[in-house]
Amino acid sequence: MGILLTFFFETDQDSGKYSYYGIMGLRHRGYRASYAVLNGNGIEIGRINPWSEKWSLPKGYAVIAGIEPMASLGLASGNTKKVAVVSEGLCDPERVAKILASFKKIDEASSEVISKESMDSCAFVGLTSDGEFIAYRGRNGIRPLSLGGYGFESVYFATETAPITLMGGEYRHDLRPGEVVYGSRTFLESYVLEGGKRTTSLFEYIYLARPDSYVDGINVYLFRKTMGAKVARRHNSTHIDVVVGVPETALPYALGYAEERNVPLELAFVSTVGRMRTAIAPLSQEERLMALSLKLNPVPNVFEGKSIAIVDDSVVTGLTLKTVVHKLRRTQAVKEVHVIVSSPKIINACPYGVNNIDPNTLIARVLDDEKIKRALDVDDLIWLSLDDALEYLRSFGIDPCRRCMSS
Repeated sequence: MGILLTFFFETDQDSGKYSYYGIMGLRHRGYRASYAVLNGNGIEIGRINPWSEKWSLPKGYAVIAGIEPMASLGLASGNTKKVAVVSEGLCDPERVAKILASFKKIDEASSEVISKESMDSCAFVGLTSDGEFIAYRGRNGIRPLSLGGYGFESVYFATETAPITLMGGEYRHDLRPGEVVYGSRTFLESYVLEGGKRTTSLFEYIYLARPDSYVDGINVYLFRKTMGAKVARRHNSTHIDVVVGVPETALPYALGYAEERNVPLELAFVSTVGRMRTAIAPLSQEERLMALSLKLNPVPNVFEGKSIAIVDDSVVTGLTLKTVVHKLRRTQAVKEVHVIVSSPKIINACPYGVNNIDPNTLIARVLDDEKIKRALDVDDLIWLSLDDALEYLRSFGIDPCRRCMSS
């Protein structure tokens, strides 16, 4: 669900130290990371848990990593070299690695790999044991990939820009759909396939990316704050005393909503587990409920007798919202609960593997709004209009993929 490549042009540099921060900048996308490190001994591979307290990467001058479960690592050997590839999307990293390993020159190998139609929905990064790297963004542009670096010392690639800046790098630009960049310590080349489309997944802007990132040139924080204001204009006839953003990822939306309505924004819950995303975590129902309890501990004696607008960034199964509403009604004696969802309804699984949500668990797919209100025990339920999100992104030249949000 996120990929990373760091490459230093001097072999005595330790890319692993920088990649540590890059992986930290992507860990909100999953719960495991696969990596490959290039050093004097060749390519070393492994897996780590970036949410654990102690972990590190082997020393090397280049690293690739992918955040599981939606990104995976493949390794292959050719006559003269080994190749490691991390990919996300409907492509097999091991198959990509085998093709790259079968060619002596990386420019010929890249042409062979990316010309295949199956690669159009993928993004991948790779390293070869003879000191070359490659990065590719699929032609349909669903998966973003940004390029940056630190002066003339290194080049970085990441799914979003926050990992690049966390590694001390400077964000340069986003790879265009169909663009491949490859190089080594002595050369750097790129070219773009024809027919590319900027159809970046709407789920990236709504939910996946960090608010301190750019995705395809869009400031994620400003997008979310603007969407919060837009949904507030559709919910301006109901009296609201206070606004809360739940969970933490919903705060930009809540700020936009509160400013537009001229209503105070309050802190409602405190998390004990940081920015854990329970909606995409591989947890059992019991584990998910416990994680939500740790994530959402209510601030006491703030909301009694008040009408509250709970602003959420998205509603997948409804379990988080159900927990929030239950805690507010049980411990705070609130007067009314109005739920503001700052995304369109998610009603389908992603056909391109951007998320791995079971469609049978999507509450907006199986229930209408009245039944959802009763299930969540809320007084009102408002969703962001899909047209509002499309209008904003299209003004920047992006026609986002929204297959999971439209019939």
